[in-house]
Amino acid sequence: MRRLFALARRVDVRQLLRNPRMELGRIMVWLGRRIERVGRNTGSGHRPMPDWLHEEMVALAAIEPELLREGDEPRRFGHASIPLTNRPGEIYRELVESVGTQSASHVLILPWLVRGGADRGALHHLRVWAEALPAGKALLVLTEDVASPWLERVPAAVRVLPFGRIVGGMALPGRVQLLTRLLLQMQPAVIHNINSRVAWQAFAQHGLALRQKSGLFASLFCDDRDEEGVPTGFARSHLRDSYANLVTVFCDNSVYPNIWSRELGVPRQLFSVLRFPYDQKVVRKEGPYLIEGPARVLWAGRFDRQKRLDILLQVAKSMPSVGFDVHGVSELGRPDPAVKEIRGLPNVVLNGSFERFDDIVRPTHAALLFTTSWEGLPTLLLDAAAAGLPIVAPAVGGIGDLLDAAWLVDDPDDVAGFVARLKDLGHDQALREQRRIEQYASLSDGRDWSTFVKTLQDIPFYLPELPAAPDISIEQGRIQ
Repeated sequence: MRRLFALARRVDVRQLLRNPRMELGRIMVWLGRRIERVGRNTGSGHRPMPDWLHEEMVALAAIEPELLREGDEPRRFGHASIPLTNRPGEIYRELVESVGTQSASHVLILPWLVRGGADRGALHHLRVWAEALPAGKALLVLTEDVASPWLERVPAAVRVLPFGRIVGGMALPGRVQLLTRLLLQMQPAVIHNINSRVAWQAFAQHGLALRQKSGLFASLFCDDRDEEGVPTGFARSHLRDSYANLVTVFCDNSVYPNIWSRELGVPRQLFSVLRFPYDQKVVRKEGPYLIEGPARVLWAGRFDRQKRLDILLQVAKSMPSVGFDVHGVSELGRPDPAVKEIRGLPNVVLNGSFERFDDIVRPTHAALLFTTSWEGLPTLLLDAAAAGLPIVAPAVGGIGDLLDAAWLVDDPDDVAGFVARLKDLGHDQALREQRRIEQYASLSDGRDWSTFVKTLQDIPFYLPELPAAPDISIEQGRIQ
C-alpha cells in the first residue's frame, strides 16, 4: 500500500492529461528503477555483493581488465542469490521412514484405491503377491492425496505408503523426482504402475535408470476421449516414451493392444492380455426366466460423459410404457446435463450409488442397459452376467470379449438398436433364458482365480519361482 501511494505522488496529473505518452514513459522509467533496486536488495539480502566475491573480483581484475575499468568498483555489480530450501529432503526422509527398514521386492503404484474396475483389478494383483511373497515384501504406493475407501480391502501382508499425503501439494516434477529416487534406492524386483500419472512420468523420464535393478510393468485398459472425440489417456501420452523400458503392459481386453500397436507403433508383443477373475460367488439361476409384473430395465454406472446419459434419456423416452431403474452418482467435474431431464421422466426411478450389484437387481428386471462411448471390459458387466441378468450393450472396446458380437449394438449412438433389443428381451422369455446361459458360459471361460494366477506366473520376472516339490512337474523352464 505504501508503494502505491508513492507511485500516486509521482504522477503529474496535468502533465498526464497534456502529454500522456511522455508522462507514462517517465513513470515507467521510475518503476523500472524501483523494480531493479528491489531485485538487487531481495537477491542479495540488501548487500550488492558478498565479501568473498568482492575480493575475488579485485584479484581477477589484473587478469581481465574489463572486470573493473578505471573508476569502477566491484559493488556496482548486482548479485542474485539462489534461494535454498531443504523441504524436499525432509519429505524424502519422511517417505523413507514410512517405508521402513524391510526391503520390498514388489511395488504396486496407484493414484488411489477407490470403487472402480481398475482398482478392483489392482486388488487382484495384491492378493497374488500376498499369497506368493513373504509378509511385508509387497508395497502399495498411493501417489495422490485423496481418500482411498478401498484401503480396507488390501491384504494384511501388503504394506501401504501414503506417498500423496506425505508430499502434499508439491508440483508434479518434484513428485516424480522423489518417487524415482525412492524406487532407485529401494531396488525392488518388480515395479507395477496402474493409472498413476506420477509413476508414468517417472517411467517416461527415468525408465532406463529404473530398469537397471527392477522389472517395469504397467496396466492399461482403454483410451479416454476428450470433448472433441480425440483419444486421450496414458497410452497416448506416455507409452511411446516408456515402452522400450517395460517388460510388459497388461490389458484386460484383446481389442486395445491391437489398436495401440497399430496407431502408436508399439510392438504388439509388449502387451499381455490378462483377464480379471470374477471374485464373487456365482449362484446360477436355472429354470424359466419369469418376470414378476411389468418388465423393467436396469441402468447402473457413473453419471459422466463416457456413460452416455443422453442415450439413456432417448431410450427411456422411446419406451414410455417400460420402467427404468437408474442407479449412479455424478463424479467430479461438470454434471451431465441429461441427468436433470432423466429425473423428470415419469417412467424413470433415479436412485443413488450402490455397493453390490446384487443389491439392485430385482425380479422385475428383464435386462441391464449399458450405454457407453468407450471401454475396456467393465467389471460391472461381469457382475450382471453373474446375476443372470441379460445385458444390452454397444460393440465398444473389450465388451465383445464377454458378449456375443452378433448381439451387441454396433453403434453406441443407435437408440433404435438399444430399444429393439430391450423390447425383445421384455417380450421373449426364451431369449432371456438364452442370453443368461451364454453369459454364464462366457463368465466361466478363463475367469477363474487359478487361470489368473497361472497367467501371471507365465510373465517373465513378475512372480518369484515357486519352490520345487517332488510331485510338481517342470515345463519350459518354469515350475508349474
